[in-house]
Amino acid sequence: MSLPEAEILFRFGSANRRRRRLALRLRRWIVLGRKIGATRLLVDGSFVTAKAEPHDVDTVILLPQDFSRQLEQKHAPALELEKMLTNRRPEEIFAAEDDTDWEEWVMFFSQTREIDRRRKGLVEVRL
Repeated sequence: MSLPEAEILFRFGSANRRRRRLALRLRRWIVLGRKIGATRLLVDGSFVTAKAEPHDVDTVILLPQDFSRQLEQKHAPALELEKMLTNRRPEEIFAAEDDTDWEEWVMFFSQTREIDRRRKGLVEVRL
C-alpha cells in the first residue's frame, strides 16, 4: 500500500510518545531520501501495526543510481545516510541499490517470522 507521508506520520505516529519518537526518525529518513533523489521508501515493523507501544520502524530506501557520485562529491544528505547505513545506527534502515534488490527486500518484509511465513502488508512512501 502506498500512502502519502502526512497520512503515514499521522496514522502511525501520533498516538503516544513512543510513536511520535519513531515518526520523527521516519520523517528524517524521508527528508534525506528526498534530498538525495530517492523515489521509494518501504516502511514496516511494529510501527505500522496497531500495537500501542511499537518496538521499531523498519525501512528500506531505494537509493538513486547516482548515490555513489553524491558520496564522492560529499553531498551532506548522502553522507549522513551512508553513515547510518554503514554503522547500522539506527539499526532499522536498510538500502536497496537497484530494483532487483528492492524486490528482494519487499519479499523479505512481506512475510512474517512465523514458521509458515504468512504474508503481511507493507506501507510504501513515494518520495
